[in-house]
This record gives sequence, C-alpha cells and structure tokens, in this order.
Amino acid sequence: MKFALGRRAASLAAVAALTVTGMSLASGTAFAEDYFQLEGPHSVGIYNSPNTWNGKVANAPDFAPGGYLGAVCWTVGQSIDGLGDTWYQVYAELPAGSNVWQYWSGYVFAGYADGNAHSVNRDPGIPPC
Repeated sequence: MKFALGRRAASLAAVAALTVTGMSLASGTAFAEDYFQLEGPHSVGIYNSPNTWNGKVANAPDFAPGGYLGAVCWTVGQSIDGLGDTWYQVYAELPAGSNVWQYWSGYVFAGYADGNAHSVNRDPGIPPC
C-alpha cells in the first residue's frame, strides 16, 4: 500500500508539473521575426512609437534602401503621404553596403520601408503586434 501511494503521488506530481509548464508556455509571449530588404526611394528612420510626433530613437541613424531590417510584428499608426498607416516594430538593421548589423529597437514606417510588402498578414514571419 505504501508503494502504491508513493507511486500515485509521484504520478500526480508529474502531471501537475507538466500542466504548470504547459500553462506557462501557453501564456508566454510569442516571438516571431523576419528580415527583409529596404526597397523604394525613401530612407527610413527608427521611431519611438508608430508615429512621427513622438520622435526618433536617440542616436539611431536613418537607413537607406538596399539595407535590411529585422521585424517582429506590424501595427497601425500614423498615416504618411497616402502610403497607409502600417508600421513595423524592428530590432535589427543592416545598413546598405555593410556586413555589420546594428541593433536599434523601435518602429519604421512600412510604406517607406518596403511599400507595405510584408505587413498586414502578407508575411507569416511578421504577425500583428
């Protein structure tokens, strides 16, 4: 009997541990990412939020077409020049002609970055924020 209770307690403890682990994984933040090349005639700045009125990230340079961005998601923000209101949340940038990644976290306007080519569920690697 003692052996049966010990085995049953161990089984219940294992089930509880797996349940807690599964719950913590399910409630965690998903992290997706994708990289794409900057296209079009515009350079992009990295902003503190998905609009221009909160300013650019301090000391972050603008990035010219031909470079690459690493984006984690897209969101809706300020509309600019009739090119939509979609912005990418980015965390990594590769300047055109460079092989050294830079790591500035913020938002870039999708209309200038790539003409919205990877936004609004067009790229499964870049989900809505």
